[in-house]
Amino acid sequence: MMLDTYIRYTEGQATDAEMREANMQFQNILKNLGLGILLILPFSPITLPYIFSKAKEHNIDLIPNWYKSLSNDDDRLE
Repeated sequence: MMLDTYIRYTEGQATDAEMREANMQFQNILKNLGLGILLILPFSPITLPYIFSKAKEHNIDLIPNWYKSLSNDDDRLE
């Protein structure tokens, strides 16, 4: 869907709502890739908490949406 929307945008056929949705999907992909790369770095148990604390100070959201939904109280198995 995201790639189709970008192709339609280059042709001048995508709406603003479609572009917002495609951009949100692209942001989530970049967050997932960034988190995966950070996890394989050496000293990641030391660097990850530091990176997340600095991101929080600057109001930067690094946590992917799928991971945030795992911590919802509604999603817990009993």
